[in-house]
Amino acid sequence: MDNIRVWLILGVTSVIFGIFSRIAAHKNKGVVFWFFEVWRDFVSYFMTGVIGYFLVAVRWPNIAQSGNLSASDFILCLAFSIGLLGWWPYVIKNITEGIGNILGRVLKK
Repeated sequence: MDNIRVWLILGVTSVIFGIFSRIAAHKNKGVVFWFFEVWRDFVSYFMTGVIGYFLVAVRWPNIAQSGNLSASDFILCLAFSIGLLGWWPYVIKNITEGIGNILGRVLKK
């Protein structure tokens, strides 16, 4: 992951995907709304790209050579699938709300 071209390709692709996804979803919104939505989509696509690149370029040769998946490989595949389907914002929101609810109940007692 030392190659700067890989990082640039992931970044530019993430920006393009973020803009196109917002054009498709929200045509008549304000500039501030667009900035935060494109930023959120950029981060989501960038994380997914980095996970996918790491999975294919770094882990896949080891998986193919040994023939078995470890638990971390399964988690990487799951995280890549979540990002590929665009569910990162919802997963993060649900996790943080769940932690907040648990802490709220614990601190009330």
